[in-house]
Amino acid sequence: MIAPTRKAEELRPGEALPPSERHFSAVDLVMYGAATWDWHRLHYDGAFADEMKLPGPIIDGQIYGALFAKQAVDWLGPQAFVQKLDFRMRAMAFAGDTLAGEGEVVEAKAEDGQAIVVLAQRLRRGDTLIAEATTEVRLPD
Repeated sequence: MIAPTRKAEELRPGEALPPSERHFSAVDLVMYGAATWDWHRLHYDGAFADEMKLPGPIIDGQIYGALFAKQAVDWLGPQAFVQKLDFRMRAMAFAGDTLAGEGEVVEAKAEDGQAIVVLAQRLRRGDTLIAEATTEVRLPD
């Protein structure tokens, strides 16, 4: 059963999003490169990463945006629409890493007659902050 989309008036600043977690194998990175046509060797070639003195192929930064959007919509519901997502990369992540998502509601507001929820989100590998985002999600009335 699909859970209903949450209402903006139900949300309170400081309310935590359910945590998320995603492991990335080298195969995942190749599949992502194929889906986005991003074939830079840093994202799939372990030998090239070794030459560059890196611990492995780098997780493409665009994946971070996808993880932030997925966490928001999974929590808020199928009618939630990510209308703005700003994120900053803080550290690199590599094939074999597991990224944990966390976040909270910053505010729920009305803007141009629409219900908007603003989220602060973070991705971590252990204690290392990998990326952080501010995500604005439009909810139905």
